[in-house]
Parts: sequence; C-alpha cells; structure tokens
Amino acid sequence: MNRFDRMVSVLVAGIALIALLAACSGVEEDRPPGAALPQDFPVAQVPLVEGTVLTADGTRADGWAVTVQGATGAGNILDAAVSTLTDAGFTESQRTTEGGQRVVVLSATKDATDYWVQVGSTPGAAGGPGSVFYQVSVE
Repeated sequence: MNRFDRMVSVLVAGIALIALLAACSGVEEDRPPGAALPQDFPVAQVPLVEGTVLTADGTRADGWAVTVQGATGAGNILDAAVSTLTDAGFTESQRTTEGGQRVVVLSATKDATDYWVQVGSTPGAAGGPGSVFYQVSVE
C-alpha cells in the first residue's frame, strides 16, 4: 500500500471515528473556545477554514490531524475549506464520496516543502455537519 492510499485510509478511519463518537453522545455539551494547534503546525502554509478548532494533534514527522467546526451559517464547510486551500495555492488532485463521507486531497509546494492535505466531512461528525477533518503531511 503506497503512502497516498495509507493517508486516505487514515482520513476515512478518522471520519468514521468522529461519526461514531457523535452517535455515542446524545447530549449537546458546551464546547471549549478551541483547542491549540501543535507548535510545529504550518499555519502560514496550510490555512484552515474559519471556525473553532475542536481537536488538533500530531507532529511534522508523523503528520497533523485537525478538526474544525465552521462558523454558524458559513454554508458548505467542506467547500469553504477547499476554497481556503486553493486560494492559498493548493491544487486539488482527488475527490471521493462514500457513504455520505466526502474527502478532498490537495497539495502544494511552499518554501521547498511539499504539503499534502486531505480534508473531509461527514454528516454524523461530532462537531455536526458543519465540521471538517484535516490530515496534513509533508514530504
């Protein structure tokens, strides 16, 4: 299995986990104002959609995983996330839809580093249909 296939598998598994966790919680809880991004997250190179960071972890060596809940009334959060990335110079290379889960793969070279971003959404996500999951890696 090549690196790209593994990345897509990890993203789909992450989205499924988020959906599973959402199904386990029947009570709406107060959300914190936002989780902190890892110190080495490439904020300048990989812009995130506007909203509240629900979860964020990872390292440059292993890649980063970030979940963002979009602002209320922001429209289609996945389209907004993809637009944010393409406006920053990323190129879309693949779109996948399966079982209501949607994943878009984008890439860009910035500061002599190749960035791969998978951004996905699922209607059953813990943050609701207005949240997106990012999987970011560098080569």
